[in-house]
Amino acid sequence: TSGLNNWKHAHEILMNHENSKQHLDAIAALCARKSSSQIDSDLVKQYEGEVQYWQELLRRLVSVVKFLCVRGLAFRGKNELIGSSNNGNYLGILELLSEYDTFLAEHIISKHANKGRGHASYLSSTICEELIELMGQKVLCVIIDEIKTAKYFSISVDSTPDIMHVDQLTVVIRYVKFIPIYSHTGSEIARIILHFLEENGINIQNCRGQSYDNASNMSSKYKGVQAIIRERCSVAYYIPCTAHSLNLIGKCAAECCPNAALSDTRWSARYDAVQELQSDENQPRDSRLVAEGFLKKLQQLEVAILVEVWDTVLERFQKTSLTLQRSKLPSVVKVYKETSKREKTRKRQFDEGCSKETIFSPRERFRCEVYLPIMDALSLAVQHRLHSYMHIQNKFGFLSNICELSKDDIMEDCFPSEMIHFSEFYKTVSGQEKKKSRNSSTEIEMLLNENMCSHIFPNVHIALRIYLCMAPSNCCGERSFSKLKRIKNEARNSMGQERLNFLSLMSIENDVVDSLSFTDLIHDFALRKARK
Repeated sequence: TSGLNNWKHAHEILMNHENSKQHLDAIAALCARKSSSQIDSDLVKQYEGEVQYWQELLRRLVSVVKFLCVRGLAFRGKNELIGSSNNGNYLGILELLSEYDTFLAEHIISKHANKGRGHASYLSSTICEELIELMGQKVLCVIIDEIKTAKYFSISVDSTPDIMHVDQLTVVIRYVKFIPIYSHTGSEIARIILHFLEENGINIQNCRGQSYDNASNMSSKYKGVQAIIRERCSVAYYIPCTAHSLNLIGKCAAECCPNAALSDTRWSARYDAVQELQSDENQPRDSRLVAEGFLKKLQQLEVAILVEVWDTVLERFQKTSLTLQRSKLPSVVKVYKETSKREKTRKRQFDEGCSKETIFSPRERFRCEVYLPIMDALSLAVQHRLHSYMHIQNKFGFLSNICELSKDDIMEDCFPSEMIHFSEFYKTVSGQEKKKSRNSSTEIEMLLNENMCSHIFPNVHIALRIYLCMAPSNCCGERSFSKLKRIKNEARNSMGQERLNFLSLMSIENDVVDSLSFTDLIHDFALRKARK
């Protein structure tokens, strides 16, 4: 062609070309080629088939990974050979499934069994680790989104050494994460907590509660973790762990008991041990003599009475020893008969009066010297520990019986008009439901959401959310240590920190893992790994 040089009439020329026979024939040929096949249609079809193949395989792999993570089981064994009895739980479960799944059997046995490095089979430990990381990241993102949606949260922190003697700091908000620490000072732990929250995009200003044990580095008023956190967020109220405080109350009462130092464990266990030791003639003479002394001490009436007293006290603490509950005390408790004895007198000094000396009976002496000090110590310890929770009670105590408050009970600083309105609303709804009244704070908060009235009573709703998010104890942190010991045990002591966090997260938050669908993860993973 010679080109176009008549640009003044270009529009007319283009219109004539679009209506020409040559142009229309070319457009028809192009449409026919698109509807039939393209040059690379076979390559696209091959690529899509490969993606579909790997997606089917990944669905099975993700299910096995989920199964092992939720139960905290080990993945790898001594080798990665198909057919070996030492190839670990991951490959072992896939082999078991292949007996009933023809697709998996063909993939493992016929095509990709023991091909070595450089062969893409998706059965290697590398792919397994990638799946663990991707699944853990997804669970983590879902939970962080829940925290941000809820807005208000509380934190609980505790630490314990793992099997490799690395101190693991567990941070509990809605989930658990273990962070290695190398210092137990309040400032260092607070720095780690603040960095963790900032790293995950969680605003510390929305923190409304802290729950730690009563250690000085956590609970100190000036340099403790709770004080440093409150400097950043003044409304992050500190609540000492109630379970730990209860243990300290019992410890305080036990320290005032003269016979409490008899054993650091259970008295019945010490009694069985010393009786066995004293009767065993193969034991050294010194050991048998010491055991005999303990045995005589345990056979005193005072010890038997103390056992009964502590049984009642510890039952109130819900910490009664199972051995003590099952134990029988006929060998300890003896029939006590008070016989008449000559009263012992001491030499009077010249400046003493002539009044008779007070002589306590054994019963009165035991009551004054043992029983009453225990009860006094318990009472004082309870009052002392209770003082730590009064500031929470003063601020949020009305929420525990919010529906039973009268107009006179509602304080002026507790949005009185809204409280009166809500009280009438609650009575009306309860009468319409004709069910058992909802008295707990959780049920009342659910009532607001069910009736979509949170915007009508915004202050009540916010107060309930803050009150319900507070952690009364750090028992969740203690429970996470059980998972830590199970996941990072002697056989898995070389586990990395990131892998430990993902495995423990999916094991602890197994309900979140079960509720999630990893279809999008499988699709993205297959697209990345498929070879074009």
